[in-house]
Amino acid sequence: MLKHVNKSILLIAFFAVFILEWFTPIHSDDYRYALLGISFDAHLHHYLTWSGRVVADFVSSLLLTTGSRGFISTMTGLVVVAFCYFIVKTPTGTLKWKKHDALIFTLIFLTFWVANPNIGQTVFWIVGSANYLWTNLFVAAWIWNLYRIQLQREERTHVGMLLLGLLAGCSNESVAPFVVGLALLAIVYDYWQAKRVYANKVAYFLSALVGASILIFSPGNFIRAQGAHTVWYDKSLVERITIHLSERFFNHLALVWISYVVLVLLAILLFVAKRQGHRIKSANLGMVGLMLLVGLGTSLIMVASPSYPDRVMLSTFLFFLLALSFLAREVVTVAGPRVMKGVYAVTGLMAAVFIWSYALMYAAYTRVYEQDFVRVNIVKHQLSLGHKDFTVPDFHFLKMQNSGGHFGFFHDPQVYGRYFGAGNVAKEKVNFDYSVLVNGKQQAIDDNTVAWFNNRGDLMLVSKHPLAGTVQVKTESSDTSRSLARFTAAKINDEYWYFSAIPKAEVTHVALLP
Repeated sequence: MLKHVNKSILLIAFFAVFILEWFTPIHSDDYRYALLGISFDAHLHHYLTWSGRVVADFVSSLLLTTGSRGFISTMTGLVVVAFCYFIVKTPTGTLKWKKHDALIFTLIFLTFWVANPNIGQTVFWIVGSANYLWTNLFVAAWIWNLYRIQLQREERTHVGMLLLGLLAGCSNESVAPFVVGLALLAIVYDYWQAKRVYANKVAYFLSALVGASILIFSPGNFIRAQGAHTVWYDKSLVERITIHLSERFFNHLALVWISYVVLVLLAILLFVAKRQGHRIKSANLGMVGLMLLVGLGTSLIMVASPSYPDRVMLSTFLFFLLALSFLAREVVTVAGPRVMKGVYAVTGLMAAVFIWSYALMYAAYTRVYEQDFVRVNIVKHQLSLGHKDFTVPDFHFLKMQNSGGHFGFFHDPQVYGRYFGAGNVAKEKVNFDYSVLVNGKQQAIDDNTVAWFNNRGDLMLVSKHPLAGTVQVKTESSDTSRSLARFTAAKINDEYWYFSAIPKAEVTHVALLP
């Protein structure tokens, strides 16, 4: 019974992701890859002219082609759970559920969420998750399998591992060289220990090398390098290294600072366990060190790239989580009752932060979900009027744990327009949450102006002409007035929008006074 209760943590993690993904509208490059489709010719042309990430690009298009919010949300939840599960199980060399797995999975999942460098663009963005979450899942599964083979001294060659090596090698540019490097390290280690070279590991090395070559030597990569990125490549190597180390490397490592806190706390607990006379396995500590070094390497290697978005740090974060997994496994293996209480305390602390973070994200994403209805209604209305070129409001997020919680705001007017059968659809930045246009009640102010309001403290006025004066808002317990000059304003096509926060109560009347 306890075993089934422990496994329920997997279900909790799945639904935590599923729910937020359900409320995530497609956005940014999702439109482009939805239009790309899954034909071989389209992806070959994309590979030859734009990107070597054939695995991520195909996963993106495949998910978007389904057009199913339920399917996409289910797959995203499963991929996050599988990603964390492989990390948890790597030190054991097996996928079987064992003692302490529930505790370690909880800690890894909570750290994945709370310390994630950019969860909005690596999980809650279809194209972003395909490029970073899915590809790093293949890497995590490959590392688990390689470590299992190493522990069990397996000599058979498995087709599945060859395919996995191809997928892991063709993941993304920051981690692919290290997949190849780890495969080579396994060969070197065997020769050092047993003076033998095993054929299966050579085959796995070659499959990873082929995958990495497909990714890195894509003609599309070279075409892009000759375009907007020439400014970076025209700099000397010394200058690029200096810029990377002084402006990018440490700033990006700081994004996952919470994971360092967890690592340090576990290291302290392990030190306490050692002082109590428990014997520590140096092999596990060696793996902690190796994973940390590889993680740093995935960040250092980005000196070769002209851009270094925060989302790329997920590859670095993967190896830091692996280090955390090896360390946590060693701690719970040797811990006495007092040290175990410390592990539970660390996990409890992370759970508290997670609950706070999740509540903020849930509030923000449910509002953005409603904002997308507003955007789509604007598109439909403009098309019904025969307009091809028009404007939609940008998404606006409520406050979250950090800026990494929201997805990207990239918008291609032509691609967005083509997706909806329009022409050029620009976006207009608005500095307020306009979801009240979906979840609120409305009241006509005059023939050209409508007030929208809800009991969550949102008030919007939408008018065919500019407004001035004072807005009176009555509730059952209050009567307040606010100058329109203090409202946040925006113009969307032929409409003037005005927004203000009001008391959280049921609004009974809104009036516009001179």
